Amino acid sequence: MNIRIGDIVRFISDKLEGKVTGIIDNNTVNVYCDEYGFEIPASVNNLVVIHSDSNTTKTVSATSASGQKNVVMESADTLYIAFVPENFNNLTESRFDIYFVNDTTQTSLYSISFHDGEKYTGITAGNCNPNTTYLIGNYSLKEIDTIKAIHVQSVFYQKGVHVLKNAIDTQIKVTPVNLCKAGAYKHTRWFNSTSLLRPLDKESIVKEEGLETIPEQFLQKMPHKTEDTSHKETPKQSNSNIIEIDLHIDKLLDDTTGMENKDMLDYQMDVFHKTLEQYKLRRGQKIVFIHGKGDGVLRQRILWELQTKYKRFNHQDASFKQYGYGATMVTIK
Repeated sequence: MNIRIGDIVRFISDKLEGKVTGIIDNNTVNVYCDEYGFEIPASVNNLVVIHSDSNTTKTVSATSASGQKNVVMESADTLYIAFVPENFNNLTESRFDIYFVNDTTQTSLYSISFHDGEKYTGITAGNCNPNTTYLIGNYSLKEIDTIKAIHVQSVFYQKGVHVLKNAIDTQIKVTPVNLCKAGAYKHTRWFNSTSLLRPLDKESIVKEEGLETIPEQFLQKMPHKTEDTSHKETPKQSNSNIIEIDLHIDKLLDDTTGMENKDMLDYQMDVFHKTLEQYKLRRGQKIVFIHGKGDGVLRQRILWELQTKYKRFNHQDASFKQYGYGATMVTIK
């Protein structure tokens, strides 16, 4: 089947549609599911084209941003951290330029540190002129995974009469998974290629799903988390030494009021990740994740994680007799 970048495709095995954003090899493509905000690799044998642009070519440069959400900026008076991939066509293998962007009318006196979860490491500091970008460095996904978070502190200066701006003291989380979401990249006026922008102040109104920025002043005011008594997720161990994790949202939470589909999917994936982390050293342990058939979104997301982040674990469809098509079994290796 001739599948090209830009084609709208439907999964044969699941009730799932998306847009082809990249060609991995002759048998595999990346598909971005706009409704759920993530990208997954898919076999061309499991896809059927439901709409194709005859002018679309295999190269990404002419098509990569056409189907992406526009960035809505009601205030341009802000700072950003920008991620610019060297190879948008293969984000999982690409290196990334990380930039500090000053989209204000004042000079930014900045300090940037990386946080590895335990300590802060100073990377650079200096002055960034108005409407200017500064290259922090070039990193692989493996290197970015060790960074965990980027901490930015900035005060602003402008000679003469000017409007005072609040100082910025912000830490943003950095995860390879978010950097591999093709739909999060957009064309901006600062770079020739597409980039992923992370706003650094609370006044910026940049509407992007799935990207989290946490100003330090908010973290200091947040109450300590109390034990979440609303979640019901408890591993069940069958007689055959197989641990069962039911990921149906009604089995995990008593109340989903106010949660959107993406919020519930994120919660389900959080349970999935925590379970694998809990048992990652127990070799030979079998874990069945019950995700149901549904529209296939949760199943596809789990398979993507297993094929990319947890390659050393074996996975297969769980017993059809016991679970039907609605479960995946993972064996810890």
